[in-house]
Amino acid sequence: MSTFNCIADDVRLGVGVKLAKFINLYGCTVGDGTKIGTFVEIQKNATVGKNCKISSHSFLCEGVEIEDNVFIGHGVMFINDRFPRATNEDGSMQTEADWKVEHTRICKGASVGSGATILSNVTVGEGAIVGAGSTVTKDVPAHAIVAGNPAHVTRMIKPVEEDANAPVPFLDLVTPHVEMEQELVAAFRHCLRTASFVGGSPVTEFEKAFAEFCHTSEAVAVNSGTDALRFALMAVGVGPGDVVVTVPHTFIATTEAISQAGALPEFVDVDERTYNLSAPALERYLTTQCERDAAGRVISLRSGRPVKAVVPVHLYGQMSDMDAICALAERYELVVVEDACQAHGAEYYSAKHGRWVRAGETGAAAAFSFYPGKNLGAMGEGGAATTNDAAVAKIMRQLRDHGQAKKYYHDIEGYNGRLDSMQCAFLHAKLPHLEGWNRQRRERAAEYKRLLAEESGAVLPFEPEGSRGVYHLYVVRTAERDALIEHLKHAGIGTGIHYPIPLHRQKAYAGMGYAEGAFPVTERVAAEIVSLPMFPQLTAAQQARVAAEVRTFLAKTREDLAVAETAGRV
Repeated sequence: MSTFNCIADDVRLGVGVKLAKFINLYGCTVGDGTKIGTFVEIQKNATVGKNCKISSHSFLCEGVEIEDNVFIGHGVMFINDRFPRATNEDGSMQTEADWKVEHTRICKGASVGSGATILSNVTVGEGAIVGAGSTVTKDVPAHAIVAGNPAHVTRMIKPVEEDANAPVPFLDLVTPHVEMEQELVAAFRHCLRTASFVGGSPVTEFEKAFAEFCHTSEAVAVNSGTDALRFALMAVGVGPGDVVVTVPHTFIATTEAISQAGALPEFVDVDERTYNLSAPALERYLTTQCERDAAGRVISLRSGRPVKAVVPVHLYGQMSDMDAICALAERYELVVVEDACQAHGAEYYSAKHGRWVRAGETGAAAAFSFYPGKNLGAMGEGGAATTNDAAVAKIMRQLRDHGQAKKYYHDIEGYNGRLDSMQCAFLHAKLPHLEGWNRQRRERAAEYKRLLAEESGAVLPFEPEGSRGVYHLYVVRTAERDALIEHLKHAGIGTGIHYPIPLHRQKAYAGMGYAEGAFPVTERVAAEIVSLPMFPQLTAAQQARVAAEVRTFLAKTREDLAVAETAGRV
């Protein structure tokens, strides 16, 4: 705050930011070298990148993301609600709880002319130009010039061509951290200068922000996604002797957490299209492989143990069919704990609740991982558990900190499972970017679908109508998986397999006695899946090259098959 400016304490200003007089900034982030003109307002949860120019009298509302090197002319207005109202139907004044922010993104190097209006839920592509006085009502393609009301494309600008032979990494962790270098250094510097290393405000502030992001009342930061799931299970009452039902098509951390809570994992198969827990398979398990004892408990016929909980895994960034799963859990008196370690920000339309819900808000608790490669990644290990139950959150906080109710007062025996303050500070700096990163992932997924939709021989990801995935991974299926990986490797394109061996066939679980063929969908999927490059900064040229190589491989495979069939008939 100064005589001429109102700048809230929660504003994050980069190095070399230049501020004119009579500005109002609160809850926002402004990158290095950016210039803010007179009479500009930037609201909370808006971000402005590095080396931008925001000219006088412009208004950047909540949910606006301005990337690096963007020019915003004088008097530019952004809107984050297509149907704003002052009051509700009952005549009461609307509050923030009565509407949902619709996000807008202006990509790198774009320019928005003076007097333009940018409607909500719009992306202005990289290098695009919006003419003065235009009203932008829909996405603007990269390197396009648009003008008018509503704005329309008048011509295209030829972009700088990329090296067509440059390798395409499976994941790029360098670029986003270089782009955020000053913000991350500032977060580290704050911890350094305040000796905030364990606990304290960096942790509580991040927990509050992450809970808000997940639409939950509580978030508990811990040192890994594995501990997040373990502590969540323990906090909802899972313990020694119990059975927890989950899927065999997931990373082993899911079942490690169950075992470390003292319980026994038992499996049900996945849905062939989404690769998530199949609600019909869960129902078959509960009706044919379980029975109720005299006390009414559900007992597994396989192990003779009581079934206590079910863990749906929101694999690859897409939520499971939570309405169906929760309905079964309610009928059989089971606790639902979500494994959302790959699904930060994923959404599912719940008919039960009559609205879109986010990963982490439906179950009794949920676990998230902040491993560096996740959609929201720490600069090291990290995780968090969310819940809407204050009692569950209290137990999780005790479990992560040696069972302490307060310092040196131990109500239970716990663990050293805290997430350190610096990782929380880094995550808090990244969190405002997550909506934009997820949007970019969805855009990349849509582009893959466009580029590969007509190809036979490959099964593309399936997204149900009531799902908004965040594409932590972009996974396709082909019978010639290993040969495709080799082809892409030779072309300099990185890939991954998530996951090649189902858990029930891993050596670690040989003692569980599951035979080959026990879960046919999982086993079939595991033999055919391959993950293509997927990250927010994946360029159009990189993606086009990946798709071209996939098409080349599939065409050659079809040709070879046709030749073999012809030879077989001769």
